[in-house]
Parts: sequence; structure tokens; C-alpha cells
Amino acid sequence: MFETKKKKNNIKLYVRRVFIMDDCEDLIPEYLGFIRGVVDSEDLPLNISREYLQHNKILKVIKKNITKKCIELFQEISENAEDFKKFYEQFSKNIKLGIHEDNTNRAKLSEFLRYHTSKSGEDMISLKEYVARMKEGQKDIYIITAESRAAAAASPFVEALKKRDLEVIYMVDPIDEYVTQQLKDFDGHKLKNASKDGLDFENSEDEKKKLEEQKASFEGLCKLCKEVLGDKVEKVQVGQRLSESPCALVTG
Repeated sequence: MFETKKKKNNIKLYVRRVFIMDDCEDLIPEYLGFIRGVVDSEDLPLNISREYLQHNKILKVIKKNITKKCIELFQEISENAEDFKKFYEQFSKNIKLGIHEDNTNRAKLSEFLRYHTSKSGEDMISLKEYVARMKEGQKDIYIITAESRAAAAASPFVEALKKRDLEVIYMVDPIDEYVTQQLKDFDGHKLKNASKDGLDFENSEDEKKKLEEQKASFEGLCKLCKEVLGDKVEKVQVGQRLSESPCALVTG
């Protein structure tokens, strides 16, 4: 997908059945480069130049329609679990790149994402399925990025989430890092990365009280850790995300 020498896409452009070119970049977004097809337009002039194509409004309309058509096709494939599994194995990276690049269709493309979770076993589930089985009172979608499912499952960041019986999505593809940068929410629920700062839980009054007490009793230790570590860390504080591990480094 990222090789610059190969053809940008597989769409051939014809004008009134006369072949014009097969590498017109403005016909289809880069992330849909695996789609093969033919565009035959009645509205473009035959003696067409690349410069003309770059500033042509008709091409923008064609591009928009092709993208829309592709998303409809993916929707059709997703209705059959077996077919979609094959499709997703081959082209999940393209869909994820689309989420990074295509603001207009981001919400639609996010419906095609599939991930393993802390409760899904060997199956991959969609974000829609995750939302459908969220616990009562749960507002956020919890995710963790890691290099493998095993690493994600063993991560100290998910300890408290698992203890509270909250499902965590395992994002283990390097390109998922791009997805998390752009996809801030799904179906009105924010995506919260378990390894980043600001992971809060809905606490009862007792839990809030207990946390305040812990913070007070560990204040001296936090201060000492900060003194010893100096500039290596921004701050040292008592958190809620761990249940077994003594400490974890959280990114801002």
C-alpha cells in the first residue's frame, strides 16, 4: 500500500468509451487503491490533460460517488460474517487508513472495524457489538494499544478495568495508533485509552472516600518518588487503574 513506485490505483478512466489513463490520482482516495474498476464519463473532453484533470469539478463528483459506492459494497459484504472475515483479513489496513484520512466517511468506516477484546475470545467484534454489551452506567469505550493480544491482556493498565468487569478492546495493529488519533468517539461514547492519562471511573461515595484517604496516606511516598526520579517523570500520583501491579507509567 505504501510503495511509491507502484500504481496509485486500479481505476481506468474512459471518456465516451475512449481510454484516457489508468493512474488518475483524483478518481479515488488512496486508501481505496485496491478497488478495481472502470469509469466512463460523457462529461469530460476527449483531449484531456493532467493539468485540466487536477482542477476539474466533475472528477470530485466522480470520486465522491465511487467512495460512496465502495462503502455500500463493504456494507453488503459485512452482512455475511464469513465473507466479511475474509475481506477484513485482506483490507483492514485500508479501512483503518481511511479512518485516518477521510473525515467525511469516518463514522461509516468505523462501523467496519473489528477487534478482539478482553471478553470476545477468538472472535473479533465490531464497535457496535461492544456498545450493545456495555455494562449499565458505563459511558466510555475502553481500548488499549499493544504489540500483541497477549501483551494487551497482560498489561497492568487493564487490571482495574477487568476487575470491574469492563470490556477492553485490544488494538494490536501498528496502524491502530492512527485510528485512535482520529476516532475520538463512536455512537456517542468516547474512546478512552487505558494507558493514557485521564482514565476515570464512576465511583461510589465509599470508593471516593477511600481514594482520598489513599492519596493522603501515600502523599509522602509520591513526593519521594518524584524527588528521586526528578525530570524523568511529570508527576507521581495515586491512581485507580491498577489492582495487582505496584505502579505503571502513563502517557499524557
